[in-house]
Amino acid sequence: MGGSYLQRHAACLCGSGRALADCCLPWEEAFRRLVARLAAFSATDAVGRLTAPAGEMFWKADVPKSAAPGRGAGSDACFWEWFLQDYIAPERTGPLLGEFADAATGFGTREEQLLFALLLAPARALQVMEPPGPRGVQMKDLLTGSEAILGVLGLPDGLIRSDVCVGRLLPFGRLKRLGISLLRFPPGSQGELLAYLRATYRVSRPGRHVSFEDFVDGAAHLYHHFFLDRGRELGGRAHRTCRWVPFAAGRMRYRAIDAARVRAALARQSTLERVEQAEGEDRYRWVDRMHAVTLGTVFVQPEEIEVGAETSEDLAKLVEFLEACLRGLIRRLPADAGPSPAPAFASAGQPTSVPAGTVFVRRMLDCWADIPWAALSERTPREACQSQAGRVEAARVLLGIERDMARQKRLGRAWAEVEPLWERLNLARPSSPHAPAEGEGAGRPAVREKRSVSKR
Repeated sequence: MGGSYLQRHAACLCGSGRALADCCLPWEEAFRRLVARLAAFSATDAVGRLTAPAGEMFWKADVPKSAAPGRGAGSDACFWEWFLQDYIAPERTGPLLGEFADAATGFGTREEQLLFALLLAPARALQVMEPPGPRGVQMKDLLTGSEAILGVLGLPDGLIRSDVCVGRLLPFGRLKRLGISLLRFPPGSQGELLAYLRATYRVSRPGRHVSFEDFVDGAAHLYHHFFLDRGRELGGRAHRTCRWVPFAAGRMRYRAIDAARVRAALARQSTLERVEQAEGEDRYRWVDRMHAVTLGTVFVQPEEIEVGAETSEDLAKLVEFLEACLRGLIRRLPADAGPSPAPAFASAGQPTSVPAGTVFVRRMLDCWADIPWAALSERTPREACQSQAGRVEAARVLLGIERDMARQKRLGRAWAEVEPLWERLNLARPSSPHAPAEGEGAGRPAVREKRSVSKR
């Protein structure tokens, strides 16, 4: 982020014309909540027992744990991302992220969409095509040649043109966002990275039906092996794109000794933003000035103040901040209870007849037509299909989901049929994979498609 400060009510960086707080920022806050829940899931005993064998593969079995090269905050984030999204433990039907998705509850709509994207997004090598600017960074997939625009949220400092990055791209409002971690290599490493992957592809002698892209998607740890073998010597670095702090919601209550002075003191704090005001009551957000995300809340009543946060770390910092700025004006009350326990994942690890995550994926596709999606400008697909342009957009998104599901099926991961969505929305596929869908009259595209099939 270059050390600059984001303003919640400034114009959003994606160029939508809306305020940041009403456009991309809620997606960033939802992503942080999801990552906090994943961190809590990773801290459970059932998951912890699988980290040792996974670590031997990821960090290389011939390297002692105490001397594993390249380990640090960023590298650990890379491990946890791969461990949850790509590693399949013995006697498991899919990655742990799929078990998490099937078992967890209580997600918001944005969190569910981000979790859906995490399940489908592969780790890919990307090249920076243009210097980073205020609207984001243009990236090119080195394997497929497709391009995307990344927003600035989650990007590390110092990216330049021709840098090579390894990460996952998630739909994020009007733009894309990196997943939990990022490997970054300097310009000139593109050829060496691809040569390393292709050499491993030949050495492992995969079946002829396994494409190079599918092979790499099923062995994402090879990217990090290149980082350990050669990437660090080239100047590569591992980065976190989001905090890795376990979800542990908690609260603290105070008695207000002088309510008028308390309100005056809170009004002077630049990191507090009033979001709601009623008779005798005020509600504030405690905001991270660097990234503009909400870290906690402060609820002021006539005689009592309640503060809350979703992680123990944020709650401790908020309590310290509040007691410093309101010294002598408040008195802490006995805690009602400790931090809320992390979400339970009772079904995680139980074998099923389908790949882990299938239940969640099917549920998301069942309600896909009636959920507002960022790719459709926060409209539901049914709403988008009311106009010709919207039908083109909905068809384009469905084609992308079909490609993702086809890849998931080839890899033996969680997938579901997309065909019912075409019929439910009365959409016809484009005449070619690269042509936009023609939003013709109701019923006519489906009839035309059936006739062409019958002639064949």
